[in-house]
Amino acid sequence: MNFTQLTDELSKYDKDRIVFVGLGNELREDDGAGLEFTERLKSKIEFHKSHFIIAGKNPENHLQAILNFHPQIVIFVDAAEWNGNPGEIKKFNEDEISHTDFSTHTFSIKMIKEYLLNHQQMDFMFLGIQPLSTSFRQGLSDIIKNKIEAFFNNEV
Repeated sequence: MNFTQLTDELSKYDKDRIVFVGLGNELREDDGAGLEFTERLKSKIEFHKSHFIIAGKNPENHLQAILNFHPQIVIFVDAAEWNGNPGEIKKFNEDEISHTDFSTHTFSIKMIKEYLLNHQQMDFMFLGIQPLSTSFRQGLSDIIKNKIEAFFNNEV
């Protein structure tokens, strides 16, 4: 997946009803990839009306904020271990989420989805970035930084 493919896929939604939720822990090296990716999206003109939540390790603390935006779609972005190539960015369906290490936060992403759906109808997308390392170290590895850059330059 690359940036153009993502924008094409999200083109059916009103831009002001798209919510991106960045997940991860910036103190665990590449586990912060979802946070960096979401920060990069903020600067893109294609999503200037969209909403961005940097949830870190605790997306459950942002559920009301998500609901307040009345989203048509919520996109969760996180480091995900699925034995892909380091830096590979993949869209997961809900069934695949169960078979990956999609998030480092306490609550299951499926529980969060169910909670949100109990309050209003919306779609969901799950973007995972394969980490190289999740050691205790601040900052992303060079390969992950380069792959995120390549995503936004449509080089993947």
